[in-house]
Amino acid sequence: MMNETLAASRARWIFAVIGLSCVALLGTAYYLQYGPGQQQPCPLCILQRYGYLTIAVVALGAAAIGTGRTATLVIAILLTVFAAIGAALALWQVAKGDSMTSCDTDLVGQIVYALPTRALWPEFLAAYGGCADTFPPIFGLSAPLWSFLWFAGFTAICGFICIKLRRAGGVS
Repeated sequence: MMNETLAASRARWIFAVIGLSCVALLGTAYYLQYGPGQQQPCPLCILQRYGYLTIAVVALGAAAIGTGRTATLVIAILLTVFAAIGAALALWQVAKGDSMTSCDTDLVGQIVYALPTRALWPEFLAAYGGCADTFPPIFGLSAPLWSFLWFAGFTAICGFICIKLRRAGGVS
């Protein structure tokens, strides 16, 4: 019982760090878009922003409310899935970005342009750039690669939480 409570308590703090990291990453994206470089996001960038927003809301909500072991496991599974989807989108952008000159007119672009939340916050959730646009690297890595690394890290951390909670005594 003590290990279960300790694991859930640690997960709560980890969720807070993950949520705050996502908020910081979204702030960075906003700065890159409206700062000196004026880097306009492409549809894949916007889908990744939705991923970061979703992870931030779920993780910060779980951290603020505090949950039992079973709820913590469910939240960790959800966060693992959301982060894995974000990692897949970022990896797709890393692998295919240079060749996707018309990403704003393909299926991905059509999906992003059709999302109703785009109208709620067009300054941040509307795609104005192209997937093949190149921007200066950040510490030697492209923004899509950084995004992949963050999503992959969140996937690994949340997956590890799932494993630890399952080993702590199953689901109650």
